Amino acid sequence: MHGISAEMVAVLTDAEIDMLRRVFEAICIEYDIPREGTRAEHLARFLMAAFSGSLSTEKSLLAAAHSFYLHHIADP
Repeated sequence: MHGISAEMVAVLTDAEIDMLRRVFEAICIEYDIPREGTRAEHLARFLMAAFSGSLSTEKSLLAAAHSFYLHHIADP
């Protein structure tokens, strides 16, 4: 995921990285977010923060990412 430091990714397991990528890709596809750029970076940072917090399942991350996109990333 773009916008995420190598140090942050280094502490994740392969399964966690795969899950975060799936959620990132799903949101990018659904909302037509280019994989590079400000919107993708905001989404990637949000996902890392949410995962580092209390959201640890793919379902919970997807739900939170949908809400985040609609409230913080979507074009007005």
